[in-house]
Amino acid sequence: MTDGHRQKDADDGPPGDIYWNAVPIWCELSHDELAERLGEEYACGFAYGFERALIMAMLKPEWVQAFYHRLRAYYLTTHTEEDLHDWESCAEETTQAIPMTGVS
Repeated sequence: MTDGHRQKDADDGPPGDIYWNAVPIWCELSHDELAERLGEEYACGFAYGFERALIMAMLKPEWVQAFYHRLRAYYLTTHTEEDLHDWESCAEETTQAIPMTGVS
């Protein structure tokens, strides 16, 4: 990582993977750019929310899917359908940045 923040430690675990890898993908900014534009806490808050959303998706998948469709419909009132293609590319990039090999 080239930004001025601390390098990822092996002990950071999955939350660290989200912070270091997923945040820049979904926010489309480096950690330094996020800190400059939105404050030092933004990336941490985003990572925490992303982590909790994953937990919610596993515990209540039907609710999350219904809410996703509601959120998508809302976004389509303020964005074009093509804008929402970014979600899929961010999801694909995230799966490449944090590969999973199996569940134990």
